[in-house]
Amino acid sequence: MLRGINQVRFFYDDFDRQTFLMRLMRYKDEGSYQMYAYALMGNHVHLLVKEGKDTISVSMKRLTVSYCHYFNKKYDRSGYLFTGRFKSEPVESDAYLLAMIRYIHNNPVKIGKAINSWTSYNDYLSFSDCIDSAFVLSLLADDEVQARKLFQSFVNAEEDGEDGERSMLEGSTILGAETVRRLSDEQAIEIVKEVANVDACSRLIELDGESRDKVLFQLKSKGLSIRQISRLTGIGRGIVQKAGEDGLSKVGDV
Repeated sequence: MLRGINQVRFFYDDFDRQTFLMRLMRYKDEGSYQMYAYALMGNHVHLLVKEGKDTISVSMKRLTVSYCHYFNKKYDRSGYLFTGRFKSEPVESDAYLLAMIRYIHNNPVKIGKAINSWTSYNDYLSFSDCIDSAFVLSLLADDEVQARKLFQSFVNAEEDGEDGERSMLEGSTILGAETVRRLSDEQAIEIVKEVANVDACSRLIELDGESRDKVLFQLKSKGLSIRQISRLTGIGRGIVQKAGEDGLSKVGDV
């Protein structure tokens, strides 16, 4: 998420939004990252992207510097336009990916606007090179036409629960996908101790590489997030993320 400094608006008209999108597409090509969703609001932007050859930090810096230069020149201003570094949250499962896509597309709805008001919603309903929709649609159905219909129904469906936004982000059963459940640190610590057969999470780092990776894979399958595992055990996020990937690839190839 990119936010305007001191909550300043950085879109005043449709030309501003179109200019931002044009730059977003340009740096998407240059950085070779994939984009699954976007929503352009008044003083903030939501983007769902998968890192490519360039890091997200590099790509976002190019985007914000370029747009800031355009905006300052147009409105005769100077100084920063965006507040510090962008905020980011890792997406660690297909179910969570779909939940985030629904959340992003429903941002305009929360303020009384149409769901396709400067979002990638329409890009999913027809062919568009702005969004890398193929993977997301494949999660919904093998047939592309059916997948687009399911996408439309899914994104427009009302969220159950007392706090729709929170339940959407922290847990939802999506079209038969496994429920995403955010565990508390207390719950996660007990699971780590049980799975690894250790008396403290920090002891996990003492295991040999193969044993450690097996435990890490089990922890992820039990609902612990990559960030949570890394924080509780002291093991780097890159190691946690890769644990079990080779095995999964072999299973998928059978």
